[in-house]
Amino acid sequence: MHQLLSIADLKRDEIAGLIDLANGYMEGSLGTRPSSFILATLFFEPSTRTRLGFEAATYRLGGQTLSLMETKQTEAMSSAESPSDTVRVLQEYADVLCIRHHDENFSKTAASSCSIPIINAGNGTDEHPSQALADLLTIQRTIGRLDDLQVAIVGDLKHSRAAHSLVLALANFEGIHLRLISPAALKLPSRYSERFRTNGSNIEETTAMNLEDVDIVYMAGFAPYTPVGTFDDTARAPYRMDATKASGLKRECSILCPLPRIDEISPEVDGTPHAKYFLQSKFALYMRMAIVLSLLSR
Repeated sequence: MHQLLSIADLKRDEIAGLIDLANGYMEGSLGTRPSSFILATLFFEPSTRTRLGFEAATYRLGGQTLSLMETKQTEAMSSAESPSDTVRVLQEYADVLCIRHHDENFSKTAASSCSIPIINAGNGTDEHPSQALADLLTIQRTIGRLDDLQVAIVGDLKHSRAAHSLVLALANFEGIHLRLISPAALKLPSRYSERFRTNGSNIEETTAMNLEDVDIVYMAGFAPYTPVGTFDDTARAPYRMDATKASGLKRECSILCPLPRIDEISPEVDGTPHAKYFLQSKFALYMRMAIVLSLLSR
């Protein structure tokens, strides 16, 4: 793995290797670590878990971080520096570059002029590949397998980059049945569903919150205000997870969420055995350690 721009660039064996490495970290086996390295984070959108997660992963691996969270712009400098110029400078300062930007093409444009590994930490509403890898790690640890799964993904599937990357990641596995639950205006774009269908797995798209037979419920959530319109509380309420819906899940079903939650999961669900989203956030740290080390070992 030379870059992490899209989860679709990874093969099943590469994903398995990252999961094994992350599991090793969780079990206390650090193995070989780089003697020293610097990871630079360029976050042009707000972030808590992803930015701090990669920074914590870097420190735990023995590295150091540099952070840039806004472009340089004053009255005397009315235009932001071009992505290629920013990257050409920072590649001399760091060994790995972690980027979040509202422009879907920013990471790919940066990679074309960069000699060091780049991690896409979120490119607009397109993808969030490190989140998908953390999701797979959580599924493997809580359910015990990544094949033959019934997975429901709920919320704004049109704009959720975490949902997009998860669908693409699951395309590497066999016997996956996806149930995509969303309002009609917020359906998953076809460019993600078409790639998933290429491996013979099945997708069901519905507006009904049917969760009775699923192994994983992935609560992608959605805000009241979306690029395609406003959804009032009445429209959003059916797509929330509450104690009543949780009580109807299979005993071994896991509820996941990329966080932060808005109101898609009621706090009363936190104490149920299905709630795995904070555990998922914990596992993400170890997956990000695995990602960084794999890029440094390219």
